[in-house]
Amino acid sequence: MLLRPIRLAILLIGAFFLACPSWSNARPAQMKPSEDASRFVLHYVDALSHSQIATWASADLGCLSRARETTTTTRSSKLTPEIARRCWDDTLHGHIQMVSQQAESGVFNAIGRGVGLGLMADRHRATENWKDYPPAVFLSPPIMLNDHALIPQTTVKRTGPVQSFALSNIKKDSLVSVSGQAVDIQIAYPDPFTAPLALRPEEIWWVNGSQRQFGPVREVTARFIVVTGLRKFGFSADRAVMNEVLPDTPLIATTHYGLRPDNGRKFDRTNPTRPFVKGELVPGSTQWWTRAEAESSIQVALGRASHLPSTERVELLTRLLLIDPNHMEAHRLFGEDAYQAFLRQGVEKGGLAANDREALQRIAELYWTIQAQTWRQELTAVAEGYEPAADALYRSLASYEALGQLQQATSEQRRRLGALTRWNNDPTGALGIHEALLRDTAPGTAEYAKILTEIAWDRIQFVSWNRRYDHPWLQQAHVEAEQAVELMTQPYDTLHAHYALVAVESLSVPRNLDRFQQRMRQIKQDLDQIPGVKGLQGQLVANDLVKSLTADATTIVLPSPPRSREVLDVAVHANPPRQDIIWQWNFDQDQLGYLPTGFVTLDRQGEPSDGWQVQVDETMPNGSQRFVRTAPCLVQDCTRLLIATDVRTTYPDVTVQVRTPSSTDQGELGLAIAVTDPSNYYAITLQPGTGQVTTRRVANGTVTILGQVAAKLAPKSWHTIRVQRINFLHLDKGRLAVYIDGVQVAAVEDAVLPQDGQVGFIALGPSEAQFDGLHVLDLVSNRTFSKPAAY
Repeated sequence: MLLRPIRLAILLIGAFFLACPSWSNARPAQMKPSEDASRFVLHYVDALSHSQIATWASADLGCLSRARETTTTTRSSKLTPEIARRCWDDTLHGHIQMVSQQAESGVFNAIGRGVGLGLMADRHRATENWKDYPPAVFLSPPIMLNDHALIPQTTVKRTGPVQSFALSNIKKDSLVSVSGQAVDIQIAYPDPFTAPLALRPEEIWWVNGSQRQFGPVREVTARFIVVTGLRKFGFSADRAVMNEVLPDTPLIATTHYGLRPDNGRKFDRTNPTRPFVKGELVPGSTQWWTRAEAESSIQVALGRASHLPSTERVELLTRLLLIDPNHMEAHRLFGEDAYQAFLRQGVEKGGLAANDREALQRIAELYWTIQAQTWRQELTAVAEGYEPAADALYRSLASYEALGQLQQATSEQRRRLGALTRWNNDPTGALGIHEALLRDTAPGTAEYAKILTEIAWDRIQFVSWNRRYDHPWLQQAHVEAEQAVELMTQPYDTLHAHYALVAVESLSVPRNLDRFQQRMRQIKQDLDQIPGVKGLQGQLVANDLVKSLTADATTIVLPSPPRSREVLDVAVHANPPRQDIIWQWNFDQDQLGYLPTGFVTLDRQGEPSDGWQVQVDETMPNGSQRFVRTAPCLVQDCTRLLIATDVRTTYPDVTVQVRTPSSTDQGELGLAIAVTDPSNYYAITLQPGTGQVTTRRVANGTVTILGQVAAKLAPKSWHTIRVQRINFLHLDKGRLAVYIDGVQVAAVEDAVLPQDGQVGFIALGPSEAQFDGLHVLDLVSNRTFSKPAAY
């Protein structure tokens, strides 16, 4: 009987709700958790981006936690303005620290990813350089509002279901469970010129020598976590958004921000089927600005560029080229700005001056031509890690290269591109650029002459840096510079060509000092015709290329640039030592039938020592050419050495012409270096009949073959053997480079090469051997920086 009234009541209530559906949904519609949470988070991020400190702090879990910690002293967990301000400052400082990039080791503490937000693309997540950012970073004013940036636009993208979160740092030594929701906020950066930068998704992320392209981010989606039920733990508010950057702030258990402690983990998940929810950048949400989307902003920026100061224009154009790396007008402006900045650095470093702007530009170019092929630290300042001149050079080089690839470079831009390439120590690349430009230029013009001069300098730098003083490019540069002089009208242009002739004379072997002095007098005449020129005379006289050849250099000491510790002692550069570094013999003045002057035999006991003598080359008319021969040996394995007495060198570059009377002879002949006595030396020999080249080490009479290779010989009777002892980066790493008829055929490493020794001829086996044209160069520039060598 009791059940019947109850059923009746239930039916009546159900009928009432069916008849009045608006009442049954009224309260849920007003208090729907997803909408309520999304509005709360949107209010929070709006306060953050607009720097509304009090409003933001009242909804921030980190700030409320700090207020709660003061309860024991103030007996109130109220959030005061002082607490809110300190919380704000500490939060922003944490954001800045979070975004700051770590230095990449090994390259003068270079900042490899020190641009904007660094890595943001999903394909970079698995790398050791990925950072997990707290969501508030993407709205943080000191990061997002630099350079007068517009405030980001925010909209709710998604709100997750209510779930439980285990939080640390609320109850000592234990976790507490609270309810909460994830709210995804889409953040749009409206201006591509002030939007944060991140590495583009197609770029590689590891340390390497290529330039990595960063781009402005158009939008991201950040996941914020809002939690409820806080009052029961002593908080002044029941709901707040998590602040993951403050130290000791409540955090979801096991979460970590910044660089991951377990680099290489591909996904931050506890269960593959159930995603782990935390505050973060939503995977796949980062979008970069494209050129099409930014077109209107680009046009506005270009209109402003010409009216901006140089520094601001560089920043604007740099950002524009991140948006559109192929923008022709931007490259034109950027290349011009950087090139002029590079020349200004030359004017400043060299103390240069001239009344005419064009003259000053040309003498600044000559300054860099000199510096680029002598002591390059004036350009790179490698001890500093950053050098404005090098920065300007590489910025200009990149833009002019881009214009060239787009087929939009003017003749002057192509000339500059070649010069920049040479200053960057790529003379063969520069030569290719300038030769192509010469073909496109009308012959007989001043412009044609200017390019001829650039080509001459390209060749000179190749010869100088590679120490190929016998290379035909040296004489070719001489011809081109003389042709240019005939076509030039301005003294500052003629100065470039005349100084190229000075460089040719200083590198020629043998030198003609009278002609060198004549060239230097021409330089003085050119300088006298340039109104107001200052500062260049010292550079022309006292640089490393010519200072040992002119008395004027003894009174001039050029200013020293910043240098690395290993080369701080620059006295040797101001006071060059005696230049006894080149020796050569053609034997044409030596007495027939005797040993050549300055040579002695070093034969082992029991072997003949009287077989060496100077003879006439009967194939030459009138007996005008002589050579050195050693007679056949009756002993099958005999070894004959003829050594130059006055030559001792650690890093020799030795060249000789060799011949045997018959191509079928099985003997070997070649060069001996690092000779200390008849039982200790290195031998590099050629067997003309087979083309076999052998490198041997003889130590205390024991022979070790270090390498053998078959060389393709040129179709001629005399063959050229060249041997260099070289090292790498001024480290004490012995290596012998071997050339046959101008082609490198071997590079033999040997760690036990002695510090120095003598040089001479060697013949192995019973056959007669003939030698001519011995040339020895002491490669002083290859010596280690310290004694003993540090490496």
